[in-house]
Amino acid sequence: MKASKCFECGSSDIVSGLTVLTEETTSGGRPAYVNLAEPEPEKRPFLWIRDEVKSEFHAAVCGACGYTRLFAINHAEILEAHKKGFTSLG
Repeated sequence: MKASKCFECGSSDIVSGLTVLTEETTSGGRPAYVNLAEPEPEKRPFLWIRDEVKSEFHAAVCGACGYTRLFAINHAEILEAHKKGFTSLG
């Protein structure tokens, strides 16, 4: 997603599409992400694998004031998982 104007100061000097990294990322890990997981069923079958939905982020930073917005890459999948009762794993 591309931000065109800063919500904070109104500037159009926006740097978009930046990958959000963590210390783990620089040592071979993956970028920052959210993870939603299916709740465990009341009557759990013998073989059950929890379904999960993950999304990394892109950032848009205002060059004038530094205001930063994060955009989830898999936003539609996160919404569908949330509607099915999936919750955040932390």
